[in-house]
Amino acid sequence: MPKRTQRSSLVAGALRGAGLIEKEASMPIDDDGSTRGSAPKRAQTRRLARESTDPLSRRPNSSRRGGRMNINGLARPANQRSNGKALSERVATDVKPEVNVVQTLRTFLQQRFDPASGLLNLECMHQDPLLLDANIKPPGVQGAHKDLGTAIWKLSAEMFPSLTTLSLAGNSLGNLHALTSLGQYLPKLVNLSLERNELRWVRDLDVLASKRHGLHQLQELLLEGNPMQQSALEAENVDGYRRDVLAKFPSLRILDRRPVSEVEHGFSQLFRGRSAKKSGAEAAQVPLRNFPLQMRPGFIDGDAAQIVPEFLSTFFARYDQDRSQLAPVYSANAKFSFSLNSSPPPRARAERLMHILPHQKELVLDRYIDLGSRNILRSHNTKALLRTMHQGSSAIVAFLQRLPKTTHPIHDATKFVVDAWLLPNVDIHAETQAHQQSDALLYITVHGEFAEAPSQGLRSFDRTFIVAPAMPDSDAARNGWACVIVSDAMTIRHYSKPSAWQPDSLPVGPVDSSSEPTQAKPNTVPFSTDTGTAPPITVADLPPQLQGQEPLAGLSPEQHTLALQLATQTRLIYPYAVQCLVENAWDFAQAVNAFTALQAAQSIPAEAFMS
Repeated sequence: MPKRTQRSSLVAGALRGAGLIEKEASMPIDDDGSTRGSAPKRAQTRRLARESTDPLSRRPNSSRRGGRMNINGLARPANQRSNGKALSERVATDVKPEVNVVQTLRTFLQQRFDPASGLLNLECMHQDPLLLDANIKPPGVQGAHKDLGTAIWKLSAEMFPSLTTLSLAGNSLGNLHALTSLGQYLPKLVNLSLERNELRWVRDLDVLASKRHGLHQLQELLLEGNPMQQSALEAENVDGYRRDVLAKFPSLRILDRRPVSEVEHGFSQLFRGRSAKKSGAEAAQVPLRNFPLQMRPGFIDGDAAQIVPEFLSTFFARYDQDRSQLAPVYSANAKFSFSLNSSPPPRARAERLMHILPHQKELVLDRYIDLGSRNILRSHNTKALLRTMHQGSSAIVAFLQRLPKTTHPIHDATKFVVDAWLLPNVDIHAETQAHQQSDALLYITVHGEFAEAPSQGLRSFDRTFIVAPAMPDSDAARNGWACVIVSDAMTIRHYSKPSAWQPDSLPVGPVDSSSEPTQAKPNTVPFSTDTGTAPPITVADLPPQLQGQEPLAGLSPEQHTLALQLATQTRLIYPYAVQCLVENAWDFAQAVNAFTALQAAQSIPAEAFMS
């Protein structure tokens, strides 16, 4: 029987010759497609040949020897068969046999690169005449080979050492799998455009933010025209969208053509994970903003004052003691959900409540997360949102019994604030049970705290009830309830003190430095304090980065001066200087000693210093 040698894939051979993949030995194959040798060897040979000619198959592990990529299936020899079908039947999906793939890619990339600006413009690759003529399907096109992107990034790194800007706009990218190795070959990329693609979720960007091969020097990112950005605009949640993106790329300075402010950058770092070692709002560059209006006492509308106090005291007492006793108070059509806010409030961070109060560090959020938080700003999975909505008395009480045990300080009214008012049911159509609606509802919001077992650490909570009058013959009435719950929404959050809602307890109005009692002389920073000792300093003595520095909200002029002097002496950026002083009780000498010890231990991050 005559013999012939199996032809390698056109693309694989071309890329092998270019050094992108390593050479593989050819195998003698008979005319019937079988190889000589033992049956196990023939079976293995057939499997390897089939996998090497099918770009959609899973290639053997040996295809990545020595760290080199093997894209052996971008084109298939015309005389081979795969899955019982002649490849001529699918020739439309193959690269033309006469095409030199590597040379085509090099020519394509060379035409798209601008040496003057360091820009590689790979916009709308599916419309490029060169790739169309060669029938090479770029990333974003259905049927594109999964390793073609890696080949492009490797070639780009070899051909363009000065490449700093990459545009992939308008490529219909529904995910970024083709960009998985982008950071490996182009780690110094500064500007990246992913505009006008089909990226739906911020989490799709994770492949560009990995610790090992992430784009850690990226300064500008464009995502306009993607569903994730459009959805944020429609939902009026642009701040949340920007925060989530900036949390993945701390080096970003421009996002969607809008500069990233220091406050925005610092606030986004609160969401980088639980392991981030941050303490205080100042450490995250989050100012303690003034409120536009002064806090007022809680209010209860009209006759609701006769119902609300007894309802809440009874509800929380039974919630703490035996939650099964709450079954009668939930109507047959009642709905319950809870959401978890894992971000500590700025003032709580500034006061270091998590560090000062006992048992706070023993609290964990894992149990709440496992039960399913209905935070619609963070969860984009419709099925998950449906699972976190609990309906009906039995289902609600069963879920409440799975939440951690609690103790509410119901005998201390200062630990709660309550607002309640009547709500007409004509537009809401809330039903206590099938085809049963009351004329009016009562809307109740409660802000307070509870101790959580077993640690007895403190948490804050918000709870919103919508209740309707209990019918005389209902289970609720027979068990002493004056009303039944139609809706119950609970939010769990980190602890913040009751001063957050006490009347006249928070600063209001714009921050106006001219209203401070101590005024600076021209070109002089005021200094007069008993909390530390430091030499006087003038504006001329300050580094350029500090000469226009505004004080963080809540700092006195003396504290601001101490922070400027410590930053000047240590070269720390202003927020880190404030943090250092806060942690050392605003004792200047003690803060300097602490800084010296940390610097000697090399435990201060590089980004803490002024450039």
